Amino acid sequence: MKLFIGNLPFEMTEQEVCDLFEDYGKIFEFRRPMDRETGKPRGFAFITLGSREAGEKAIEELDGSKLGSRAIKVNEAEDRRSDGHPGERPRRVSMDVEITKRVDDRPIGPDGKRVRYKGI
Repeated sequence: MKLFIGNLPFEMTEQEVCDLFEDYGKIFEFRRPMDRETGKPRGFAFITLGSREAGEKAIEELDGSKLGSRAIKVNEAEDRRSDGHPGERPRRVSMDVEITKRVDDRPIGPDGKRVRYKGI
């Protein structure tokens, strides 16, 4: 089960977060996004535990618990929304566009060639 851990203290290390969740089962994946500008960890992380039971127990016992001066939020991670949420990155869109040849509708001059328009 994949869990979202929110409101993490910024000074908390990856090892400290993993140690907190080790009691609930084997951790298969840990991911804590970094801030692009500062390079420091952001205030949330994702952890994947081995079973749904372990994840539900961790949610029940750790959601709202204090870490340092912060009450952390622990719940099941949700898939990214694709309903056009304002902060969402656009998903790849099929580009099934019919390409049509441009029609040259310039008039024909007295020499039999198309008239060339000059820019002003």
